[in-house]
Amino acid sequence: MVQVARETLQGEVLDGDPPILTFKGIPYAAPPVGELRFRPPQPTAPRQGLQPAIDYGPACMQPREYVPDWYRYLAETFAQDPALVPELEPTSEDCLHVNVWTAHVDGGELLPVLVWIHGGGNNSGSPSEAPYDGTNLARKGVVYVSFNYRLNVFGFLAHPTLTAESDHGSSGNYALLDQIAALEWIQRNIAAFGGDPERVTLFGESAGATNIAYLMSSPLARGLFHGAILQSGGYAVNETRTLADMEEMGVGVAAAVGLGDSADLPADLRGLAAEELLAAAFGGHSGWESIPNVDGWVLEEAPGRVFESDRHARVPLVIGFNGDEWTTLGHYGPDPTLEGLREGLRSQFGELADRAFEHYPATNDDEVVAALNSWQTDAHFACPSRVIADRVARTSGKVFFYRFTRAAPGPGGDQLGAYHGAETAYVTDNLSLEPWVPRDDVDQALAEVMSDYWVRFAATGNPNGEGDPHWPVYSADTRNYLELGDQIEPGSGIRPDACDLHEEQLLGQLRADESK
Repeated sequence: MVQVARETLQGEVLDGDPPILTFKGIPYAAPPVGELRFRPPQPTAPRQGLQPAIDYGPACMQPREYVPDWYRYLAETFAQDPALVPELEPTSEDCLHVNVWTAHVDGGELLPVLVWIHGGGNNSGSPSEAPYDGTNLARKGVVYVSFNYRLNVFGFLAHPTLTAESDHGSSGNYALLDQIAALEWIQRNIAAFGGDPERVTLFGESAGATNIAYLMSSPLARGLFHGAILQSGGYAVNETRTLADMEEMGVGVAAAVGLGDSADLPADLRGLAAEELLAAAFGGHSGWESIPNVDGWVLEEAPGRVFESDRHARVPLVIGFNGDEWTTLGHYGPDPTLEGLREGLRSQFGELADRAFEHYPATNDDEVVAALNSWQTDAHFACPSRVIADRVARTSGKVFFYRFTRAAPGPGGDQLGAYHGAETAYVTDNLSLEPWVPRDDVDQALAEVMSDYWVRFAATGNPNGEGDPHWPVYSADTRNYLELGDQIEPGSGIRPDACDLHEEQLLGQLRADESK
């Protein structure tokens, strides 16, 4: 049992060396329901009596098939049984809960804290997904924390009427505000679990990593964390949604649920069944995207501009990408035809398109898939990550870059390569919890080393330690990185010519947006 915020929490003991104590489903904010829907998170009232903290709380509202379908697709590709994939737990708007794994609640030296922010496109996902279990990382000497945050329309809906009622002239950034509230809860309470509130490192994958980049850009998150690990999330610097952009999407959602002419839209939106809002966002009638916006409060500027002007949080950074991110993401487009490739390159690069054609060549439809994988992996992951790494390196100087290239053994591995999200179970040392992906001894050895790197970075701001290959420090001059694959070995240069082109296009777009 642990005393936290005037409550007594009863967790669970997991046998092992050392034994791990888990405390799950702890509220960190009031349920964002009824009048609190589409508002910043509010404090939670202490509960009376002994509170069981054995089970995860519900997942935040989302289509329940999204998460298991992703893992089932992997299982089928690797010729494994899709029935091995568990169903997502029940969903609810009452979902703002935190989970803690620790070996250390009895006093003594406080341990570093690793805080996981899950991915899922900010549309779906849950900390209860199998690869996200914190037991093995906690056994390596950290206090591990995960939490839920509002997703999709519940986490990002902006609308002029919601902005008008806000004291900050803001709407739509509820997911980021949830994450900030969870980090504030950690600062207040993690010492009771043996964690050091002065050594809090955030790590996340995909949308979870982009959210960390947004938190590094937000003045409201300053001082709440002391290190950051961005796994396949550099694309935050590509995103420049304004409050007006997201308000326009919100107008589309209101119209899709039949409230376009409402006299009291905020009240009517809060009175709708959650399922109606979910259907509006995912029904394709509102042009919905789950992206934070520059509202002047949570975000004063887009992340690309914040990093370019050196106004980001100056914390040690691990950042990287997987070698074949797009093999599992092709359904997001562009159209996998020669004309689709060329039209997509023209759309992104404009007057630079001729150079882009040289970097991503294809002469027929059969060659397009490889070109798309290379282009989209660069555009969303490799090159934006390099942009962030360069800017952080010139201010704090403590950056470690990686490229994950391990493909699962067997035919499915040949097809998918180092796909999006593949590294996560290695980082958490949870390969056995993903039985739908084949592994061998090389994978387990890699997982042990990678999880060691992540734990040491949380402890010291440096992933290096005795017995593991040396990870060189990154700089914009050398662009050193560590390859994490069949071999663990250093390299230099992050897609130099292609990423130079991407950076030129990105900076040009930022300048164009700023001049509007």
